Amino acid sequence: MDLMQFPPHALGRLRRELLPQAVFLDRDGTINVERADYVKSIEEFVFLAGALAAISDLSRFEIPIVLITNQSAIGRGIVTPDQIDSIHAHLRARVRAAGGRIDAIYICPHRPDEGCACRKPKPGLLLDAAADLHLDLRQCVFIGDSIADLNAARAAGCQPIMVCTGRQAQALMQLAEAEHSLVLVADLSAAVEWMHRRLSAGLHVCDIASVLAAGASSHRG
Repeated sequence: MDLMQFPPHALGRLRRELLPQAVFLDRDGTINVERADYVKSIEEFVFLAGALAAISDLSRFEIPIVLITNQSAIGRGIVTPDQIDSIHAHLRARVRAAGGRIDAIYICPHRPDEGCACRKPKPGLLLDAAADLHLDLRQCVFIGDSIADLNAARAAGCQPIMVCTGRQAQALMQLAEAEHSLVLVADLSAAVEWMHRRLSAGLHVCDIASVLAAGASSHRG
């Protein structure tokens, strides 16, 4: 059975009980190219290969898709909140044009030294989203590219799926060698494909205990 051939409403009926309640996405390094000097404009926002198609595919699950992103460039005075809003309006427009959607965006604007509760690896943004959207975080997925994303997901109780498109790919690959249950895949497209494989096997996407039994390690990038 190829789930990719099903229309959204049929897919929803077929595997609704196995789907997560929501999918959280990191931004830099997961959707777009991560820059050491921060993404400061629409011109510097470059989608990673396959990211738009992956979000479009993910949108077919008919569950909330929520962006969770640290943007300390605001707190550092490098960009303004309005500039970040413009970048995110561009992001959402491109996603819509590709047939996908981003349903909500949660931003931490603080510098690391400010000690806020929302900057990843703390789970504050996830907790806020869960409260707003009435989600059980144990039934949600977080797709990210960094150790901070992984730890935020774990702190919130989400199922983490890590991708190798960010600057911490090597660190994640080393961690995956020690933690065989860690789901580590090549990119966002591979993360969505991992979810499809779980569903086609009749396995809950957020059932962490069955990851090894399902052969998740064979899908690492």
